[in-house]
Amino acid sequence: MKALIILLSLFTFQSLIFGATKKPNVLLISIDDLNDWVGCMGGHPQAKTPNIDRVAKMGTLFNNAHCQSPVCNPSRASMMTGRYPHTSGVYFLSPDLKEAPVLKNLKTMPEVFADHGYKTMAAGKIYHTRDHRFFQSYKPTGGFGPRPKKKISQPHGHSLWDWGIFPNDDKAMPDMKCAKWAVDQLSQKHDKPFFMGVGFYRPHVPMFATKKWFDMHPKDKIKLPSVPGDDLKDLS
Repeated sequence: MKALIILLSLFTFQSLIFGATKKPNVLLISIDDLNDWVGCMGGHPQAKTPNIDRVAKMGTLFNNAHCQSPVCNPSRASMMTGRYPHTSGVYFLSPDLKEAPVLKNLKTMPEVFADHGYKTMAAGKIYHTRDHRFFQSYKPTGGFGPRPKKKISQPHGHSLWDWGIFPNDDKAMPDMKCAKWAVDQLSQKHDKPFFMGVGFYRPHVPMFATKKWFDMHPKDKIKLPSVPGDDLKDLS
């Protein structure tokens, strides 16, 4: 019954979007490793997310939603194809979405919108890799950089675990470039309804940000997240 309800919901969504006389524009915002640390979700008491909170008040907030996988590649592949990781075989950072036998010939979300007359475009990280394959227009914005020449807080180990005040200007951050691109696109007139993907890289590591963001959270005032003492007991 649950599968039938979900299937009917999907058909209803498709008929509302693709069957409408005037097709609405669609904006998909993806935020890497955000968790539920936003004000409207209450995941962390010190989270300051006024813009996300404002969007939540304007629509529907799913307060008991769960990702399909705790790993980036399978979670994103699942969202964009509608196939669970245990169905697709994509469990970790590989295989690539188009290398998985179940998914390689399956159209993903923006491709379906394109088939229904939509202009599709994106910037930033929507899929795990090579987003340009799935959109008619794609604007890369620089990945997880920029990074300092020398590590700031973690001299040893992988550079992804480094963190600190860098760079000096927010404009150098990929997410700022991505947001600016999106604002520019939204301010233009388009001859077709559009499907726009906007993928933000942070708060994925490395944790670099300009000084003003660190100043908002003095180290001696930061509350660490709660971690159950027996969190590893159910892992084999």
